[in-house]
Amino acid sequence: MEALEQMYSYSWNGEMKSYLDQVDLHRYQHIWIGRFGGSIAHGAYKNEDACLIFTGSDWELAAIMGAEHTVESAAFIADSLILRQRKIIETLEEDVSSAIKKIDSFLMSMFNSVRFRSTAAKVNGNSSCLIAVRKAGYLYWLSIGENALFHLSSISDHSSSIQLNQQNRSSRIGADNTFDQEVPAYNMGIIPLADGSNHILLSTIGLQCFPVSPYKNASRLQRAFNKSESAPHFLQTLLRNAQAAGAAESITLMCWEIHI
Repeated sequence: MEALEQMYSYSWNGEMKSYLDQVDLHRYQHIWIGRFGGSIAHGAYKNEDACLIFTGSDWELAAIMGAEHTVESAAFIADSLILRQRKIIETLEEDVSSAIKKIDSFLMSMFNSVRFRSTAAKVNGNSSCLIAVRKAGYLYWLSIGENALFHLSSISDHSSSIQLNQQNRSSRIGADNTFDQEVPAYNMGIIPLADGSNHILLSTIGLQCFPVSPYKNASRLQRAFNKSESAPHFLQTLLRNAQAAGAAESITLMCWEIHI
């Protein structure tokens, strides 16, 4: 009961509010979410992104989805996690060595289950899905599709910033589901966080693919981060630059700081 009382959750998808022609920046607990739904003048007419946050005593789970055709597949993934949030909380409230192993097993079991896959087959469209879990001094991720995960350092060293996951253009969850394949395509990993300040950034592919985007790699993101006064100022700079460039694809960002 105590773990449930400490837990915080938030979810959103582009059907709830699209943020077309609008930059939005809000903090939910200690996690900042930035959104830009795309430029109407350059062809944007809907937002197919979604995101989800769960937080607990010494952990966060952040999920970011970018869908195709409709937002239905992204919303389905978020809803599937929400339905299982009690189990997720119980898992992540365990000690760190147990929690990291069990959350990986839990997510793999969910995505591979017959029930999940049969329901996913009925949704309209497909979605990338990136899930990042920070537990104590460790960061775990599971990546399906094109979303990106970055670790940004407070040290003014462009090489200290890294993209953690591998993006895969052909891997999705939905009607065309990678977990229906003989060998599913995804990547996962675990890293220890550095002593001091660590910033974690999740992004949909829209940040990297708008016209003349300067944010195609981690070192360029680190430069922008070093010039920023704070995490929200950093996110706002990224989104305002995308807006000024006429980005047609929606962009969703999630960022938070952890001190180890």
